[in-house]
Amino acid sequence: MKMLAEQAEANISRALIDADEPGAVESGEFTDERHHEDGRITTFQRTYYTCGSCVGYDQDEVKSTYKHLIAQLTRRSTFLTIFGLFEHRMVDCLELMDDLSCKTTDKTNKTIEDCHKRLKRNFGGENIKDVDHLALIRNIMAHSDGVADDYEILSCKQTKKTESEKRLLRAIHRAMAENAGISITIFNNVLMDDRFLMYAVGEFERYVDELNTAVRNYQMQISLLTKITK
Repeated sequence: MKMLAEQAEANISRALIDADEPGAVESGEFTDERHHEDGRITTFQRTYYTCGSCVGYDQDEVKSTYKHLIAQLTRRSTFLTIFGLFEHRMVDCLELMDDLSCKTTDKTNKTIEDCHKRLKRNFGGENIKDVDHLALIRNIMAHSDGVADDYEILSCKQTKKTESEKRLLRAIHRAMAENAGISITIFNNVLMDDRFLMYAVGEFERYVDELNTAVRNYQMQISLLTKITK
């Protein structure tokens, strides 16, 4: 996971440098129309600029938009990949914990949240911090095109909030409080800066280490109890 995060940031750095190279922004012209108040229509040549897939009439704005998009989309794609790897490992851990505790998670599609519930209920993981804020950010990136719907409205909402609304606010606030490299625009777009991927990797590694410790302690206690009762 760390290698993926480092490679993503290296790719972004190269792309941003390339965008500043001569010729990175190309220009062209097309015939446009101007409509006058007296009903006349005249034509003129208009210049446009392109950088990657970004097109506009202002050269600096086109380049800035391209840099923004390449950074955000690269981080989003990498985060989704890292999260998927982590979730796959956690589902495997959940199956192991179910076997050890003789419990059953009766769901077809198991999640990280299911794993954390088992960890708390049966393996003494009450004091282990979950990674629910990253799961929520993952959902925003995967299902809402990076937009935290109604975040600004919810932040000021005085009436009772639903559980999903509370979860959204908790996730964003926690990420900001922990300097995760997350910010929100006035249009509710969730942005990731160059701190975020390594923060996410650190959180996943921290959680895995604490889960492993909890499971090993549980195994030791069961083993000791078995010896005593023999």
